[in-house]
Amino acid sequence: MQVYFDLLIAIGLVSTLLPAYFLYYSTKKRTQSWEYQHPRLTYIAVFLLCFGAILMLYGSFVEPRLLITHEQTIDLQGIEHPFTIALVSDFQLGIYNQNQHVDRVVDRILSLHPDIVMLAGDQLDNTPGDIDETIYITPLSRLIDAKIPVYAIPGNHEYGIGGKRPSTETQHFFGDISKEAERAFKAIGINYLTNTLVTTTIHDQDIAIFGGDSYLAKKLSFDVLKNKPKDIPTIALIHNPGAVWLATKEDIDLVLSGHTHGGQIRLPFFGPIGRLNEPIPIDWYQGLHQVDEDTQIFVTSGTGESGPRARLFNPPEVVLLRVE
Repeated sequence: MQVYFDLLIAIGLVSTLLPAYFLYYSTKKRTQSWEYQHPRLTYIAVFLLCFGAILMLYGSFVEPRLLITHEQTIDLQGIEHPFTIALVSDFQLGIYNQNQHVDRVVDRILSLHPDIVMLAGDQLDNTPGDIDETIYITPLSRLIDAKIPVYAIPGNHEYGIGGKRPSTETQHFFGDISKEAERAFKAIGINYLTNTLVTTTIHDQDIAIFGGDSYLAKKLSFDVLKNKPKDIPTIALIHNPGAVWLATKEDIDLVLSGHTHGGQIRLPFFGPIGRLNEPIPIDWYQGLHQVDEDTQIFVTSGTGESGPRARLFNPPEVVLLRVE
């Protein structure tokens, strides 16, 4: 699949740079050509073609390697002692993103000194081949060494399921490696949650954390929330923001999600190129939003790419949430 997308990038570059070269050549050498007789229009066309090639190169090989920090303050009822969460999603570890990518993310997280870290799914890309992608999560152990609690959930890629939802049969594109992922994360000391509820204390503040299983794999269940302690803030870590409508029926104050990649490519006046089947507003593909009177959702654009190695006007991010 990666070879296919890289081939598309190569075709796109040839399709822009080659015509640009011939147009420019005609304005200089082919005295009888239309291009020679209309140099101003030809130069505009050459500029647009070259600009398209530059955008393609930048979006394929430069922006995906960037890493920004997105800081967001969130007001939750019942918070008496503020705390911080480092939120990361969609590592998509595989052919394109490996140990070095995770090391950069871990370096950024450590520099932010968060109270807890949450990993919102699709840590593994689950692409075909003989490579065990779980070996690339090893740098995350540095967070455990730094005594920072880390909570992780699976996404749809761990189950080998794509982003379309018309039927279960058409969703599966690779094998199910969810159990291998769970074992690997637990082996380095990360709390791996699959429809699991935990209660923790941060700065003398009791917090309930619900980690949901995959929505697209039809494994998400909120049954465990029946046992949730009353009157303490509840944060739900759910990979797919399309599940937020189900979460609003539960006693959940804040949903943290990824999955959208922010659209991966975002164009001015148009917004995200990559769209979900799930019915959420396009504005909710990244950032903080009020779902209803009781529930907020924050969606991160993530750090990796699904499909083509492409990001544009939407760089990878580590999010620092200040909950107060």
